[in-house]
Amino acid sequence: MKMNKLLIISDKNSKSLKIKKQIIKIFKKENFKRTNIIIVIGGDGFMLQTLKKNKRSKKSFYGINSGNYGFLMNKFSQNLFKKNLEKAKIIKISPLEMIVVTKNKKKKV
Repeated sequence: MKMNKLLIISDKNSKSLKIKKQIIKIFKKENFKRTNIIIVIGGDGFMLQTLKKNKRSKKSFYGINSGNYGFLMNKFSQNLFKKNLEKAKIIKISPLEMIVVTKNKKKKV
């Protein structure tokens, strides 16, 4: 496996950073079929922010919840991580964007 294809983006809180360390250990030990992926560790807001920043990326995103609810994210299990990642279904989403026009300027959000 080429490690340069793997990208892990995590929030800065201690729970996210702990999960990131565990995933790095798993990737060093295991051989994964799907490596052209960005793993996002955080809450739903962090996932949406990451998707927006990387919307032109050709990679798939896999979210791991380290926030409160995690509607967009997957639960992390160290024992089942490889299995869960490899059986994950790829879906396309289109995050909502809008253009705000005021008297003085136009801004895309």
